[in-house]
Amino acid sequence: MQQGETVGERIAHWRKVRGLTQHQLAARANVSRSMLAQVETGKASASTVWVGAIANALRVDASRLYGAGQEPEPLADVLPVLRRALAATVPLDPDSEPAPFDELRRLSAKVARWRIDARYRRIADVLPDLVDSLLVAGDRTGRPAYAMLTDAYRAANTVAHKFGYTDLSLTATERMEWAATRSGDPLLLATTHYVKAASLARIGASAHALRLLTHSMSDIEPLVEEDATAAAVYSILHMRAGTIAAATGDADTSRGHLEVAERLAPQIGDRVIYGSPVGPANVRLYQLCAEVDLGEPGRAVDIAKGTRLPQGMAAERQAYSGSTPRGRTCSMGTPIPRSARSWNRGWPHLNISGRARP
Repeated sequence: MQQGETVGERIAHWRKVRGLTQHQLAARANVSRSMLAQVETGKASASTVWVGAIANALRVDASRLYGAGQEPEPLADVLPVLRRALAATVPLDPDSEPAPFDELRRLSAKVARWRIDARYRRIADVLPDLVDSLLVAGDRTGRPAYAMLTDAYRAANTVAHKFGYTDLSLTATERMEWAATRSGDPLLLATTHYVKAASLARIGASAHALRLLTHSMSDIEPLVEEDATAAAVYSILHMRAGTIAAATGDADTSRGHLEVAERLAPQIGDRVIYGSPVGPANVRLYQLCAEVDLGEPGRAVDIAKGTRLPQGMAAERQAYSGSTPRGRTCSMGTPIPRSARSWNRGWPHLNISGRARP
């Protein structure tokens, strides 16, 4: 295999190594054969959950399909930085004096912004020391420090995910869960499960991901009626479950979850909760991606035609694509009607025009 190969070319390579036809691989992964053919030939790109299902069916790590380790030289030292940041849940020097809490809060906010803006080099420059400082602060100040630590581990997950290091991505989500539990915030913990489910699905563990989401939904459901923030978190859990179910070919389950999110969306509005975008526009995006993975381009086009992004939402949501490796992509081999093209221009990280993006 050559450096520079696309995900589709790597899928085709491993399919042939396993002695499978496209029909056989599609059946094993429970995906559309036509979608598989388009991805392999570069006519379409797929969601990371879809690629995870393919990797599981091929019995290879998803990082092999993404070509992890082939990143530009300037970022070659990111891997040891991530390993250091995720190495332990105890500080290197427990007796050290923690940095002033306000200083940690400001740096944590910067890291969260860099995650959104895909400024991975800046994250790598500060992450290990920030994590260690927050571990010390957690011992001294408790819950607020652990909430910030959860966000720091999420930044580590984003970077690991971006570069295809699935093992480190999973480790980061385990660390997130550990810190969120100590934060005492059930909604932060549920948001961690939203992130962890995606990491599980990308390695083909979709059944485990859906089970985790179902349990998390049950945990916070009693809060939804009285707490708008809880309703927003409940919504993103359903959105995640909907896209994961779509990647496994389960249309009824996928649409059922997304319908729940759609019903909640108007009362939530388009905004960001716990570092994740929520609201009607985001639900439409998830619905569109789900229909693409289900092999329903007509439905996806109808969703695109009926979607208008609120002022300023496009750039914000595009930035959030940094939370998935190579961005979150939807594609189909169907031209988008003129009325939907302005929508597509607002989301340049999405490919819904039938041409695969790098």
